[in-house]
Amino acid sequence: MMTNRQHVERTRVMIVEQDQELGLKLADWLATHGYHPVFIRTVNAAIDGLAGFKPKAVFVGLGCSAPAARVDMVEILLLIQTICPSVPVIMMADQSSEDLTHVVFRQGVRRFLVKPVEFSHIGEVLQSELSAVSAVAA
Repeated sequence: MMTNRQHVERTRVMIVEQDQELGLKLADWLATHGYHPVFIRTVNAAIDGLAGFKPKAVFVGLGCSAPAARVDMVEILLLIQTICPSVPVIMMADQSSEDLTHVVFRQGVRRFLVKPVEFSHIGEVLQSELSAVSAVAA
């Protein structure tokens, strides 16, 4: 790697979150900490964005435990696994239940955080997951 390059590509992170306020705050926080975030509010837009954006990590927010929201969540998790299988997925949910954690870990989620989450903790989790992926790739 050349050390005198002026433009170093920032790590791309996708945020799939229906809560606009949380999604924007997280995107701002990631951007100020050197990441290149893209915030997407719907599963369909996320599906379109996955292949083109090629994220290095994905945050998926689950706001409610309504069956329709869970179906969308499982769908996006399956697609992330299919389109970018080595990308770490970090789930953020309003609440945790044994049932929900079984579903998300079975779908490839590596970390599960319960909202509200401190952004500094999110940053630590993200860095830990990115380090784990690069260690495997090396």
